[in-house]
Amino acid sequence: MKKPICLLLALMLLSSLIPWTGSDASAEAGEVTILVYVCGSDLESESGEASDDIREMASSGVGSSASVQVLLATGGTTRWNGYNFSSRTVQYSMIDRNGPVLMKDAGRVSMGDPKTLSDFLQFGLSAAPAQRTILVLWDHGGGPVYGLCNDENYQDDGLSLDELKNALTDGMQGKQLDIIAFDCCLMNCVDLCYDLYGIADYSVVSQELVSGTGLNYDEWIKPIVQNPEISPEKIARLMADTYVTENANGRDATTATMTVVASERMPDVMEAADAFSASLTALMKTDLAGVVRARNKLTSFGEFLDYDASDLVDVSDMCDAFSTLLPQESALLKQSTEQAVCYNCTTRDIAGYAHGMSFFLPYKTVSTDQKEILSHYHDQSSSYAALATTMTSQVMSSGYAMTAASYMPDNFYSANNGSCSGSFCDIWNGYYGDSCSFDDVYNACEGNIWAGLNIENGSIWEGYSSSSGIWSGFEPDQPEVTPSTSIGGIWAGLETETETPASSEEAAAALGNIWAGFLNQGTDYYQPGEENQNLLTGVSEAVPVGELLETAGSYFANASLTAQMVYSLQLTKEDLNHLSTASGVLSQQVGDETIRFGNMGQTTIDWSTGLIISMFDGSWPMLGGQMVRAEYFYGDEEGNVRFVIPARINGLKMYLLGNYSKDGKTQLLGATQGYDEKGYAIRGYIPLEAGTTVYPLFTAVAADGSEREYEGHAFTLSAEGTELTWNRIPEGDYAYCFSLTDLSGHVHYTESIPLGL
Repeated sequence: MKKPICLLLALMLLSSLIPWTGSDASAEAGEVTILVYVCGSDLESESGEASDDIREMASSGVGSSASVQVLLATGGTTRWNGYNFSSRTVQYSMIDRNGPVLMKDAGRVSMGDPKTLSDFLQFGLSAAPAQRTILVLWDHGGGPVYGLCNDENYQDDGLSLDELKNALTDGMQGKQLDIIAFDCCLMNCVDLCYDLYGIADYSVVSQELVSGTGLNYDEWIKPIVQNPEISPEKIARLMADTYVTENANGRDATTATMTVVASERMPDVMEAADAFSASLTALMKTDLAGVVRARNKLTSFGEFLDYDASDLVDVSDMCDAFSTLLPQESALLKQSTEQAVCYNCTTRDIAGYAHGMSFFLPYKTVSTDQKEILSHYHDQSSSYAALATTMTSQVMSSGYAMTAASYMPDNFYSANNGSCSGSFCDIWNGYYGDSCSFDDVYNACEGNIWAGLNIENGSIWEGYSSSSGIWSGFEPDQPEVTPSTSIGGIWAGLETETETPASSEEAAAALGNIWAGFLNQGTDYYQPGEENQNLLTGVSEAVPVGELLETAGSYFANASLTAQMVYSLQLTKEDLNHLSTASGVLSQQVGDETIRFGNMGQTTIDWSTGLIISMFDGSWPMLGGQMVRAEYFYGDEEGNVRFVIPARINGLKMYLLGNYSKDGKTQLLGATQGYDEKGYAIRGYIPLEAGTTVYPLFTAVAADGSEREYEGHAFTLSAEGTELTWNRIPEGDYAYCFSLTDLSGHVHYTESIPLGL
């Protein structure tokens, strides 16, 4: 419940609705009429959220003004928690001084039927004509694929975008709304906002999930009651401002965003979106890897780790990501969108990636929603729709069989408390453990500088020839190799005074030197067992090799522990051409199953050489002293980061949501199921109570490859608050591997090998 009410008011709300005695013919035009289409669904039957918002409307003072009227259409739920509206039929009511007054019973009809909405619009325009008309649609929202207003009494029948447009056109009968607001999740998208052109002057829509509080009705209706001549644009801004402010200042500081879009600008946006879509569809035929990699780095709204997101991405961020591949089309689309978004309001935590308008770009939802996506867009003729079906078909493909799964990653470097292991340390120790002449370098001279270079497992060393950068600094006519800082390439900086890295700082310096040598600074691609060759053109977001060293230095400089581990994998050229993204994965064998704890450290990819390195400092996120899978969502410019943790609470799979502040402190904000069993987003957070038992969730993989949820060790939330910390992983035998995601979104895992800790 959003705001407490007194017992007397509660009794008044629960009393019988007073029949309306007015008539359509006697209605006189007022200043403002607000029509609210309330499809209660399970949001009302389980949590009473619709009743909470109707209370706010009643407390706004609207019943005392002859110039402002609020009319409701209520239905779509099996149970009302605060009013005696019918749970079987759709009813029209007007809010007066004492609350809702029954005007008409529209009978047993689905609120997911477009005719139900159009009938309400016609009734409202006739019963309460006004100079300005506002429509609010209240319920679940699922973007362009799922639509909105799912009636719980009719097997969750909902309004698709096409049905919504037809209902609005039929209901308005040539008239135009001043504002249409969506108190629903994820309804901000290019195609919806374009459909409203000619129907409403402004739309108020959210890019993200809408919190359980919904629009703050009393705070934006009250100013209209006080000044009925307020302009529609100011009203729309009030809707956005008051909603975001309430969420930002609430106890849980809920993530929130709301945008005001000027419909008159949407034809230009759709024209630019079609041009962008047509070019991107064509580009997929020649540079599929570049398109998928750019798409993969975009944040999808409404995402919860391993659950499908909406596949709605921010237009501005998307245009930035594709600016290299499609510079002209991206610039035009970004500019037209900025002109259409006349006001955008967000909480600070998502201000960096929610700029006001979303674009449907399928990638993550396809595995479960492919039929819905194709059925929605298949019959549409726009290039925007064609791109959606093309990308859906691409992700539906069988994928690519990564050959990397057949060879093992390399434990390149591990240093912890003075000990050192991995192929780099083998070289280091061998170099100082014996002295071999240069004539012996290609022999199996035990203890010489080549000890530990394994060419049989497909590691990063396989196939390097004297022409590659690793051997830089050695002359064939040298009789012996003398350690010297003047030696170039991989050996630069190795000093005779120190046999092993004595400190983390010295280890990092040595690591930097060896990386600086073996990472080729040019554009050559290293193919195991073959000559170096140039990479095919067209790969986007290439990471310059030099940046890998800088990234590693930054990572270990801010590491939680002094342990420094670097694991590497060298892809073949064919594998690299089919790679979308990669991550290092920490695991442990428990019985006959492998438990995957999640991604370890930071993984970077050199798109020009096919080298993948994963950095790990030996620490892991912990809650209540137990390992959890914590993944970051997004961060603001001040360094505050939101994170999510899958867990089982009270028998339900949920997600703990938290905030990591710039000063290093963490706070659990609450929990959510993410999406219910019907696929609809759960609005708002569930407060966390002291004493609640939490079971962290991971993934268990059987020998046959089948997966299941695995419950980790339980912990109890404390009254003082349970903080997320980064501690050394508990004692045990751990392993790591790489997860490789191909261009069709299929994930492949390399063989696991022992962790060098």
